[in-house]
Amino acid sequence: MTTAPEDLLDTVQQRQLAASLFNRVWDLLDAGDNRSADETAEMIDAAHASRYLWRRLGGKEQAVVGEWQISRAYASAGLGAEAVRHAELSEQILGDGLDCSDWIPASVHEGMARALLASGDHTAARALAAAAVVALDRISDPEDRELITSQLAELNLD
Repeated sequence: MTTAPEDLLDTVQQRQLAASLFNRVWDLLDAGDNRSADETAEMIDAAHASRYLWRRLGGKEQAVVGEWQISRAYASAGLGAEAVRHAELSEQILGDGLDCSDWIPASVHEGMARALLASGDHTAARALAAAAVVALDRISDPEDRELITSQLAELNLD
């Protein structure tokens, strides 16, 4: 007999765990080259675990962001094909007519550009980065716009 997460944790605890895992992925992403191989594996596992919980608890916006984060983790790990696969899932959910926060389209484009770079497709990455720049104009919050601008600046598009 298998025990499902909802049998172990209530909804509030599941949300807290999902958010904690999401934040752990960011900590590991921020570690960059200082991350060990074990931490890289943990980063990917935590991104998937967070997405699993948000799939059950959240809506489409959380699904887009979850797939985006998984893609980013794979890109950071140098696993381009998996990064592209999850970036495509993020794009697909967004393309299903999602009414979402204004920063998400720019972030999804940035994520696909990053994934394409990790897979070696610099030409397509430049096109997606350009689409992200265009989408920046639709972001009303200056902090959100600055965050995505800084993420785009990290990309080595030369």
